[in-house]
Amino acid sequence: MTSRRGRLPAGFISSWGRVRTSREMARATGVYAAAAMLLVLLLIPGAAQSAGPGQQYTFYFTHYELIGDPNKPEGVKYHSDGQPFAKNRKGDTLALSGKGAWDPRSRRAVGGGTYTVKNSEGTVIAQGMWSVSDFVSSQQMSGWWKPGFKELGWQGPPGSVSFSGFLTLTVNLQKQGNAVLVAWCLMPTVAMPGDHKGDGIMVVGPSLTFTDYKDTEESAEGVMFYSTDPASAGYLLDAQGRTTPKKP
Repeated sequence: MTSRRGRLPAGFISSWGRVRTSREMARATGVYAAAAMLLVLLLIPGAAQSAGPGQQYTFYFTHYELIGDPNKPEGVKYHSDGQPFAKNRKGDTLALSGKGAWDPRSRRAVGGGTYTVKNSEGTVIAQGMWSVSDFVSSQQMSGWWKPGFKELGWQGPPGSVSFSGFLTLTVNLQKQGNAVLVAWCLMPTVAMPGDHKGDGIMVVGPSLTFTDYKDTEESAEGVMFYSTDPASAGYLLDAQGRTTPKKP
């Protein structure tokens, strides 16, 4: 990969099954409560099942930098300046940066960062800070990079495991109001739910309907999840900088 801001190479995307189809993205409709319910119940498989009690999780909006031959990379480096994005029906793009943490047992969540909205011509039309308000739901899924894939720039706390899955939070965007944020990390070996092909976000609120995630799922912008709970499943980083499934 030659640019930290470039897209993942086409060959790499194809080989890992992260190519988007031309299927139309789901659109949130109706009032705010209905949109939030659709996001939680329809767009996230098993969203009603939160993680077990006592677990602490963290998330990072991440930029992926591939290591080695772009078409046959040997590893990846994570950068915490990622900006996953979503589009609305007008073609405006909302990008988020930041990080946070949540605890399903207490149903508390914290975090935030910055947001930028650009129109279809690339002109910034809104920007500011965003912050997490509350936890809604989370789901962990099995699957990660291929065995032996090197990972640099581990963002999680010492001893944490990484995992794929979905996270739903209520958030507040400065000057835009309240919204529901859905973020997901879907690594290449995950059995992809629905029409998903990779990491992404959606943001829906009274004045926000950013639900088209097709471009961000093909980009190098993503989401990383980590857990520090000893009982949590996931993938541990070994001494050689490669993740291996955590043994029960």
